[in-house]
Amino acid sequence: MNAFGDQATGLRRLLRRELPQVVSVVGFGVDALRWIATEAKSSANNGREVLAFDEVATCGNLADALALPARFDLLQAVERHVSIDSVRIEAGRGLTLYPAARMARALVGADRILAARFAETCQRLQRGADLWLVHANLSERFDLSPLAFAAHRLVIVVDGSARAITQAYALIKHLDGGPWPQVDIALAGQRSRHEADALLMNLSRTVLAQTSLVLRPVRELEASAAAAAVVSDELAHERFLERVLGFARHGSRPLALAL
Repeated sequence: MNAFGDQATGLRRLLRRELPQVVSVVGFGVDALRWIATEAKSSANNGREVLAFDEVATCGNLADALALPARFDLLQAVERHVSIDSVRIEAGRGLTLYPAARMARALVGADRILAARFAETCQRLQRGADLWLVHANLSERFDLSPLAFAAHRLVIVVDGSARAITQAYALIKHLDGGPWPQVDIALAGQRSRHEADALLMNLSRTVLAQTSLVLRPVRELEASAAAAAVVSDELAHERFLERVLGFARHGSRPLALAL
């Protein structure tokens, strides 16, 4: 058995308790980040324990949106240069942030030692949390990190501008044939209910005509978390981290999410 197979076996022993639902979210447009931050806080205020991995390193990250300072990256804790407590950012009742831009990049092609330490760290972080939110950062080729790609559910947030819609559509086409047969789409910003519904309906029709994906309009993060719970219930609870490590080794195409 190879190193990643050994690691998966170890994960099965470590993670017998129920893991959180995992939702990845990608934002396009100036209002998208505000929607993500507001919805994360709303889920926490409604009784969830939300842990957010923020893959965005600089301008446009969750710490900035919540006016909170960030000093270290999760990778530094995984490599044992700093404590995990040094990385953690408390963002209010029930909401904890972990900057993870460097961690997300390091997972691509991670060696056995890094993979093992990452798994051990996640095993500690999952205690007490019921929703993991991955604020995903796209590569120039619209690729997602192994962490974001392994999530039970994906939400794309757009602010309705032409640029945001174009970028979102490019990502959706890139995701065609990937792990999610259905992707959630949310509209950020101030628009009438009728205008918002019409915009999302037109986008959904275009996507359905051009890809095998189905877009599901949502108005809140909680709807995506509920859908993620259905997926996680259908899978072995330890499967998420196994998928992260699998994508880290093989890339973000070979493994499909069974629904």
